[in-house]
Amino acid sequence: MDNALIEAAKKKAEQAGFNAMEISAIGEVANITLGNAMTALSVLLHNDIDISTPFVEIKHKDEVVQEMPTRSVVTRVDYVKGLDGYSVLFLKGEDARIMTDLMMGSDGHGMFFEQELSELHLSAVSESMNQMMGSAATAMGMMINKLVDISTPSTMQVEPGEYLNDAFPQDERFVQISFEVKMGSLINTRMLQLYPFRLAKAIADLFIVKKNQSEGANSY
Repeated sequence: MDNALIEAAKKKAEQAGFNAMEISAIGEVANITLGNAMTALSVLLHNDIDISTPFVEIKHKDEVVQEMPTRSVVTRVDYVKGLDGYSVLFLKGEDARIMTDLMMGSDGHGMFFEQELSELHLSAVSESMNQMMGSAATAMGMMINKLVDISTPSTMQVEPGEYLNDAFPQDERFVQISFEVKMGSLINTRMLQLYPFRLAKAIADLFIVKKNQSEGANSY
């Protein structure tokens, strides 16, 4: 990642109300939780998955919409214990078709890859996201010293602009976490996860408190 882009993202985050410690915290949380999520996914797909260090940015809703593909597969999970809010993960349709084909026992380019996205694809993606985000929630709970539980994920194919405006009318700012995902020669893509600004800030602050408590205990 270009250092200039990183510094620009940090400056924008600080202007939005995230201090340097909170930016670092949400990046650390994302790194661990997404790592756990991708480990769970690799088991389901029977393939090793590598992800880049997550890149954290503060985005206005309009910016998110402008930068997204015209159609995406989106999975939403609501936090039902430990946190108040939700997160959404955006996938490309092609990636969803590859994942479904692998889950059905093919090689990633079989009949389920060649088909148009259907309810079967969305159901398979939702199942995989349930495993992924469940693992991520468990990891997050350990990092913020809370029991974190999620709802069953809902997955659909959407126009990002319509979806964000209709589903989240009260949220204008998001923390966007982007990361590169590679799985052999099958997948080389960029995925996006969004948290409402207020939830991301709460997660960062809880993590900082937990970290300070652990460091204080270790100092004795």
